[in-house]
Amino acid sequence: MIRATRLTALVASLVAMGASPALAADGAMGFVTALKGQATAQQPGEELRALHCGDPSYPKDQVVTAASSHLSFLSGDILTHMDAKTTVGADLTEAQMADVTLRRGKVRMIDPRDNESPARLRALDATAQIASTDTEAYLFSEKAGGYAMLCEWDAPLSVTRKDERAVASPGNCVISKTTEPLYTAKAHEHRIPALAAEVCSIDPGLLASMAGAPENHLSPEDVAAPPPPPSVATAGLGTLSPALALTPNRAACDSPGACGLPTPTVVVEPDPGTGGVPLF
Repeated sequence: MIRATRLTALVASLVAMGASPALAADGAMGFVTALKGQATAQQPGEELRALHCGDPSYPKDQVVTAASSHLSFLSGDILTHMDAKTTVGADLTEAQMADVTLRRGKVRMIDPRDNESPARLRALDATAQIASTDTEAYLFSEKAGGYAMLCEWDAPLSVTRKDERAVASPGNCVISKTTEPLYTAKAHEHRIPALAAEVCSIDPGLLASMAGAPENHLSPEDVAAPPPPPSVATAGLGTLSPALALTPNRAACDSPGACGLPTPTVVVEPDPGTGGVPLF
């Protein structure tokens, strides 16, 4: 969970810039740091609420991105980046770290901390420990049923399923199919982006004090994307801040083929019946 002092300072900064005052509400586990398009969140039994830059995320939220939309939320210095047409359940572990369950689509969780309590990422019946990692998870469908793919880029990723355990080294994935034991394979070529062009206009000085500042979550390819002109507006917070498009504090293994790894190939062979269609 965001430390109280940081949350207090963040609330003051966001409210001053016209962001949603809902962030000041008790119980928030994080806040929206990047947004393109439309996204919603919903507590069990409550109405949908549209998400904007700086809005809070809460434990038990179901967060959904629309087509051609992207959303990132920061919780306890850990970034969760949702691709288009993705649904996740957001919660907290027993140690009050981010606990994300992928229910549809694609998600990326980046943890730039060192030797801290791990966060958690679940996809179907597979569970990954997020600790100093840059992890992507995908849900796919095939004739035999849905399956999950969890890929890693920074550090070894431990994935468990009941009594099974598999570890993906950087540039590799763990595949979880209900009909087969867990196994590893080379990662795919394309990454889930976390673009500087989508970062909300939040005080960069404040965010730079966090290990989870957005610039720490951008790969070299992400930062290379041209930033928008200063006049481009974000939802709820005015103009985008070019200052957030800084040189990232990421490891060289962020890029496929780096650190002596071969250029990865596609992991999942298309199923003749469904074509390996993602569960979007």
